[in-house]
Amino acid sequence: MSTITINPAAGPGRPRPGTAAARLVSAEFLKVRKRRGLAALTALLTVGAVVFTGGVMAVLHATNPAKYGPAGGLGNLTNAAYILSALGAVAAVLVGATMGAGDVQAGVFRDLVATGRSRLALFTARIPGGLALLWPLAAVSWAAACTGSVLLAGSSPRPGVTVMVEGGLWVLLATGVSYLMALGLASLAGSRSAIVGILVAWQFAVPMLVLGAVGVLREGLLTAGLDRMMPAGLLPGGRPDPVSPHMSVMLAAAVIAAWAVVPLVAGAWRTCTRDA
Repeated sequence: MSTITINPAAGPGRPRPGTAAARLVSAEFLKVRKRRGLAALTALLTVGAVVFTGGVMAVLHATNPAKYGPAGGLGNLTNAAYILSALGAVAAVLVGATMGAGDVQAGVFRDLVATGRSRLALFTARIPGGLALLWPLAAVSWAAACTGSVLLAGSSPRPGVTVMVEGGLWVLLATGVSYLMALGLASLAGSRSAIVGILVAWQFAVPMLVLGAVGVLREGLLTAGLDRMMPAGLLPGGRPDPVSPHMSVMLAAAVIAAWAVVPLVAGAWRTCTRDA
């Protein structure tokens, strides 16, 4: 008769840590994907904005080519990058605020804590969970913009592959930082609508008010850091960024990191200390 040695540590009742983390991320993604209104609005602000803008410009050029230039080319790809950095940031704020405060406002945060899962693990799973919805839509939007910039360029200069790749990474950076800000602040405040209102207003109104301020204050803006990090190939004539032309790349990277990390740390701390 043969004997079988059973190792309790390898039993099916103990999932591996990596598997548990993947399940948490999958659950967070599923929660945001099931919000059909939010997913549709995110797609509208990214893919829809690029397709609509390109379509309008193509129609105008077809009806009056003497007045309106081609719908493609490097210049229009730069415009698409700015559109995605603005409207994509709004979409990122909507998704991030929903991920950060959704469980608290729905009253299920206590149930999640009662399962014994780490609060920090619950919070960190929301980072890739929300980006799994946001970044593919931003990537599809940029791919559509690049395709149009090449196929509809006409006599305008066409962007190179390097410019298109660098521009896509910049778009992902701009939307990703906005998402992390919204996620952290919504987790800190426990309110979705308040954070959406504050960050959308900050995105469009505050930078314009601070443009005339002193250099230190102006260079501390997220807009200044992102503009400085924009690929030079997307800037016609290599013109400097419009917010802070003397800002260094290292300072820009530090500013962007601060705007992403500080809200995340605050949100993680509040998630770990919030009363269940």
